[in-house]
Amino acid sequence: DLLKVSWQGIKECKELFMIILLMGATISVWLASGIVPSLIYYGFGYMKSINLVLAAFLATAVVSYVMGTACGTLSTIGIAFLGIGKGLMIPTPLILGAIVSGSFIADKIAPISSLTNLTIKMTGTDYRKYVKSSLKTLVPSILISSIIYYVLGNSYGKEVDTVLIQQYRDFMSHSFTISPLLLLFPLFVVILTFCGIRTVYNMSISVAAASLITLFVQKEDIGIIIRSILWGYKANTGIAQLDSLISGGGAIPMLEVVFIVMGGITLNSMLGKADMIKPVTNILFRREDKIPALIVKTGVLSTFLNVITCDQTVGILVPAKFAAEKYDDMGLDRSILARTISDTGTIIAPLMFWNVNAIIIYGITGISAISYAPYGVLCYICPLVTVISSLFLAKSVAKVPSSENEQLAV
Repeated sequence: DLLKVSWQGIKECKELFMIILLMGATISVWLASGIVPSLIYYGFGYMKSINLVLAAFLATAVVSYVMGTACGTLSTIGIAFLGIGKGLMIPTPLILGAIVSGSFIADKIAPISSLTNLTIKMTGTDYRKYVKSSLKTLVPSILISSIIYYVLGNSYGKEVDTVLIQQYRDFMSHSFTISPLLLLFPLFVVILTFCGIRTVYNMSISVAAASLITLFVQKEDIGIIIRSILWGYKANTGIAQLDSLISGGGAIPMLEVVFIVMGGITLNSMLGKADMIKPVTNILFRREDKIPALIVKTGVLSTFLNVITCDQTVGILVPAKFAAEKYDDMGLDRSILARTISDTGTIIAPLMFWNVNAIIIYGITGISAISYAPYGVLCYICPLVTVISSLFLAKSVAKVPSSENEQLAV
């Protein structure tokens, strides 16, 4: 029975595996086509005088909200910011921490995010109520994070080796056809996402279109394009450090990530089948709990399940199922339950090196969560703001009749 349940769980997540492989293919073909090199080329020219750490955080936050996928954002515009940051001598863990913070806003609040919609569906609320509730904790979290990133990034990018940067730009312009028109391609991908195109189709179109750009604009052979998509792109500009900035990706190197994710899903399925989680929830939630205690315990449960299952899904499903009645009894809107889950278990996922998201990030960037986690500021701030806000919630929370919540949950 456990094997059947595990296999069923893996089959249900086959689209996720496709997306992971497409992430690898997307990175390599965006590099080969000159899209990422163009972003880096112009970034070197125009981003030397700004706070790149703060810019990376805010830009990825906006893009991730539109794209609806944290790892998809990270594997596209995030990679470009990472390359620019390396070129400007900004510590890689710092710039990646800012990128991760911005990217994972998608999982929390993006309207086309699978996790956002799962949270809304399982808690029995609607998107409008959820957003209105979430902004009460997300806006302060973004403001606090922005201040911290401004301070952290303020000392970088001002004393840049302009000779080296110009040398990088010269070698890139000789190795690629650099054009501002290529900067429109990421916008094209964002527009497709905004139009409601599913992630797997969006990324497939992106890979196909970028392959055509590589073929006709960069004049690469079809064999090299296919090899890059499968094994990753290897730049040959003549400067080893520059080559490391604009090389990587490939679907086959991402197979390791796919197998690790399969293991996490198998564990998740087995825990559910063995009914090992319900006793924990029975102990955790008590009749005498007050509002702050209920919210903190919801966050703790979501986080705990994320820790032991290596995935955000169970951290959404279980609290949504077992805490909903308690929220109804206290007259709390279900949107507060949804917000609490997304502010805790969902947002902290990339900080744990054994988590599926952190493993995917490692596969994309080659950087472990142990390195970038200290700089994933938003992922720490959101849970803290939620805990603090719970202390004031009892006086200001909007209450709804229990019957209305029950209707929403249907």
